[in-house]
Amino acid sequence: MNDEKEKQQKDDESLNSFSGDAAVRAEAAREAGEEKRSTQAHKRRNHQKRKENRRFFRLIWWAMIIIVSAVVAKYMLTGMNDLLAIGRSSATVTVEIPESVTEKEVSMSQDNIQNLSFQQISAAKQSNQEVTRQIAQILQKAGVINEPDFFCLYSKIRKADGSYRNGSFEVKTDLDYEGIINTIQSTVNRKDIVKVTVPEGLNAMELGTLLEQNGICKQEDFLKELNTDAFDSSYTMINDLNGISGKYYKLEGYLFPDTYQFYQNEDVQNIVQKMLQNANSQFTQQLQDEAKNQGYTWDQIITLASIIQAESANEEDMYNVSSVLHNRLSSGKSLNIYTLDCDSTKYYPYRTKDDVPEDQRNTYLSNYNTYQLRGLPAGAVCNPGLKAIQAALQPNKTSYYYFCHNQTTGQAYYASTYAEHQANLRTAGLL
Repeated sequence: MNDEKEKQQKDDESLNSFSGDAAVRAEAAREAGEEKRSTQAHKRRNHQKRKENRRFFRLIWWAMIIIVSAVVAKYMLTGMNDLLAIGRSSATVTVEIPESVTEKEVSMSQDNIQNLSFQQISAAKQSNQEVTRQIAQILQKAGVINEPDFFCLYSKIRKADGSYRNGSFEVKTDLDYEGIINTIQSTVNRKDIVKVTVPEGLNAMELGTLLEQNGICKQEDFLKELNTDAFDSSYTMINDLNGISGKYYKLEGYLFPDTYQFYQNEDVQNIVQKMLQNANSQFTQQLQDEAKNQGYTWDQIITLASIIQAESANEEDMYNVSSVLHNRLSSGKSLNIYTLDCDSTKYYPYRTKDDVPEDQRNTYLSNYNTYQLRGLPAGAVCNPGLKAIQAALQPNKTSYYYFCHNQTTGQAYYASTYAEHQANLRTAGLL
């Protein structure tokens, strides 16, 4: 009996234990289901948020594209209209591009680039772009363009940076960008033209002063350019100058006297080239051959002509002065005359003693002084005209070894002997 009760009790406990485990498992399953449903709901909410965010950012993105496109379109439209001169009124204005702007430009020619480092090329490009920017602002202020930034962009694409000129230009306001660039890169439409007459007999320093006074270039820059070798291969008339030592200014004598048209603040090399080109056309091969046939180099004839130009009172006087110089050079030593004794050479490259700087005036000795050196000086003392050159090549046939002039009237006196010369000096009021 007791055994049956114990067995029944065990069965009840086993049944109760099974029921409890089932309840636990059921509770766990319920909780797991709720967690799964919560997770799924969270995922659905996140997915919905992501969709909403994507939709929002897509809207922002398209708005930005539309805004940027509108700005770019407006920029391109206004820029292209300005590039093509659409809507610009027709007028002619004067545009001033100062030298202080274009002097910052760096040549980007192939020869120049080869001599520059990468850093130097980058700096040069930046400098040239800055020049273009300043020019664009000048053009905008003058009413030639409306969009300076677009002009700078076009100039860069066209590779025009670094090739602009300073000066005063006459520009039409209805030109497209290409026409504007061509105008300010050329000299055709420049208005700052200066007409200068270079008289016969002017020396280098005097010529430099004349050019500076007319706003064409600085005297210092001009004089420096006269010793350049840049033109040696261009003109046969100066081929032999490099072999001559002692010259103050290599190209003195070859700056042909004439009336020239220059530009204000013109490049010094252009100035010298214009004058050399003129000289080259005047110094014909016939004249140079005539010098050679007489046993002179062309530079010796130019030097002789420069002294004749500086010493003579007029054209007729040139041929007699030339005869004196030729006689001294060819046969002076037979009379113990070894020097030319010409006042025009005493203070060269200055004209007179008063032109010498005050601190050097009392001790100054010119290398060209023909009272001390024998024969011709190393180079010309001024820039002679054709009449003096003709006189140098075709002197009068005389027995003169001396000449002098009355300083007031310009009257010339010639002599064959020293005694005659002394008498002439007294007559001329020089003793």
